[in-house]
Amino acid sequence: MPRRSLLSATGLALAGGVATAYGLSDSEDDPTNDDGRNASSESRSRELAAESERAEPETDERSSAIAESEGMVVFTYDDSPIEDYTLAYDVHQEYDAPGCVAACPGLMRTDDAYLEPGQLREMQADGWGVMSHTYYHRSLGRIRLNGPARAGDERLYVEANRHGAIEGDPLVIFDDNVETSATVAGRGSDSTGEYVQLADPLAETVAASGYVRYPESLMRDVLERTDDQLEAWGLDVTGFVYTYGRYHGVIEDLVRDHHDAVANHRYGGGHNDLEGLDPTTMQRMYIETDKAGEDGIDAFMRTAADENVLSVVGAHSQFETFTEERPRYTLESALEHDLAIVTMDEALAELGQL
Repeated sequence: MPRRSLLSATGLALAGGVATAYGLSDSEDDPTNDDGRNASSESRSRELAAESERAEPETDERSSAIAESEGMVVFTYDDSPIEDYTLAYDVHQEYDAPGCVAACPGLMRTDDAYLEPGQLREMQADGWGVMSHTYYHRSLGRIRLNGPARAGDERLYVEANRHGAIEGDPLVIFDDNVETSATVAGRGSDSTGEYVQLADPLAETVAASGYVRYPESLMRDVLERTDDQLEAWGLDVTGFVYTYGRYHGVIEDLVRDHHDAVANHRYGGGHNDLEGLDPTTMQRMYIETDKAGEDGIDAFMRTAADENVLSVVGAHSQFETFTEERPRYTLESALEHDLAIVTMDEALAELGQL
């Protein structure tokens, strides 16, 4: 079987720094709020060393199997709903195949429709990857205005009102010549379209060619707080998935500085050419029933096996268009084409990118 060519390491670095909380409290990030935190660091180090020694033969065997496969495919599941555990994880276990959860820890803490930290730890211990999907599922990319925003306006008409989801969030509204700030008071829609309600009238006029986004300080804070909370729960974070597929603008560079891999930076077919691969600009294909049919999935896996690519698929396990049959069919198609089903960090390690 053909062996995929290995790429040299990119040397991407993680960004650090002090964060300012928006819509978060210090208590929400307190690792003492979760169990299993009282073991000494020395004891934990001994446990990890023993686990690593026990896992080494199995790791070598898996690495060999990946190398001898026809190619690699990564399964990613967004938003960390409970269905990631009760549906996706359950089906993947039947095939002894890992996946990746793009987690929103802020939602996990407040709503039983989402995973509990212990469930996500169990999944990662069983070989799954964990990726950041922002703290509260904020849309970090810029969104275009749906007409001019005039001084004195209290409603900001936009293509999609994603930025109005959390009251009190700061905003930047800008065009090529003007940049002004505002604060979110809510969101809605009327006969004109979707809008973000502002706490105070807009100070300056911004042309219809303009956009709305969050300030860089908030975006950096979201990236750092998300990782900090997941890591406080004992999880390793191995990449990023944009919410709503909104990756445009300032956030592209911020995410690239903060994460080694991005599963959905560009829209496309989900096949990422290994020659010159930039792991922070990868595409994926959605596999929900309204996005892909069985013939399309088979064609996707065939190309994944025939071409020199890293393939990525994505899904929302809580959607009605993602029934138990869909992950089962997709996994079987991947295996029938002799593809290794891997996590994002496994794929990048195999490619020399970690």
